[in-house]
Amino acid sequence: MDRCSIIVHSVNGNNYLIASHMQEIMKEKGVDARLYRVEDEDLHIWANKSDAANDYYEDIQALPVVNESVLEKSQMIILGSPTTFGNVSAEMKAFMDSTEPLLEDNILEGKFFACFTSCTYSICEGAFCIDSMVHFAQTHKMIHLPLGIHEDLSWANQPVSGIVHLAGKDNAIRPSTQLGDVIQVYCEMLSEYMVDDEE
Repeated sequence: MDRCSIIVHSVNGNNYLIASHMQEIMKEKGVDARLYRVEDEDLHIWANKSDAANDYYEDIQALPVVNESVLEKSQMIILGSPTTFGNVSAEMKAFMDSTEPLLEDNILEGKFFACFTSCTYSICEGAFCIDSMVHFAQTHKMIHLPLGIHEDLSWANQPVSGIVHLAGKDNAIRPSTQLGDVIQVYCEMLSEYMVDDEE
């Protein structure tokens, strides 16, 4: 079975919750979906300062750290990052930068790609973060699978490229049931590519 690797940087738990929900849906659809995290040496500091960060600290730390072997074995890669000044977090950027040696042999070429983010205030700011992740995928010649436009999700106010969650000033607003509907639609679509690829 082809593998989908969902790779997150999550500080306050929101990206972890989105990733976990995505994994659950895709497993129900018969996809070998696995969760990984990028390295964050300061996560324990945030957990001591913020209740939101502390809520899922142990769950996030329990995730295996992504490595080159994981990327090579994956047919689909999904990235989830906090938005920082309209870009990915420093930790996600460090991970993305670490994949530069893979460009020489086009190791990630042809793999499917999707992404999401959690940000404080603005869908627009989150869209910039998504653009950064999409550019990363395009540089590696990966195949970006956007959320796109869905008539039944016209109320959702989501960018076409991926999913944005608004977490509020203290990043304590957890993903809603409505966002769960968006995630459901996106994951069902993504799963179809994996199933079709196997056939």
